[in-house]
Amino acid sequence: MKKILLATLLLLLLASTNSFAATTDNFTVTTTVAEIGLMKITTASIGTNNTLSAYNGLSNFTNYGVTGSGAKGTVAYLTTLSNKRTGYKVTMSASAMTSPGTPITYIKYTVNCNGVQLVPSGATALGPVDVLTVTTLSSLTASSKAITLTIDPTTYDAAASGSYTGTVTFTFTAT
Repeated sequence: MKKILLATLLLLLLASTNSFAATTDNFTVTTTVAEIGLMKITTASIGTNNTLSAYNGLSNFTNYGVTGSGAKGTVAYLTTLSNKRTGYKVTMSASAMTSPGTPITYIKYTVNCNGVQLVPSGATALGPVDVLTVTTLSSLTASSKAITLTIDPTTYDAAASGSYTGTVTFTFTAT
């Protein structure tokens, strides 16, 4: 009888231990990553450094002082930083260098970014034209594209005196 009682108690102990061992619990880990879609004209390229810190560390480029005609090479960079899954696009527009005196006069130039060029030469601004299209992103990605200028020698060398200003505008649009 003692053996039966001992066996029953042992069986009950094993049965109760197994039922507790099968219990589980869990929790979830969640976050929301904010969408980033940034663009600026910079004095240097961001290279392969895909971080917000690197982007913020780049100096803004705001003005190019023309001192003569001809090719000027790379004067600035179009720099973007985005994590938008569906991508983005950047367009470019440009107006000729204009002097507001009487009569209004223009200096023609060529602006090129990522293989796309505009040649504004008169009162009508050109563009917008697509200069960068990114269709999908799987992570935060930076990009810098060189912006080059060539100042037309014919209109520059024959220009009337005065201050001339032209504007190149880039527009970032999430897609």
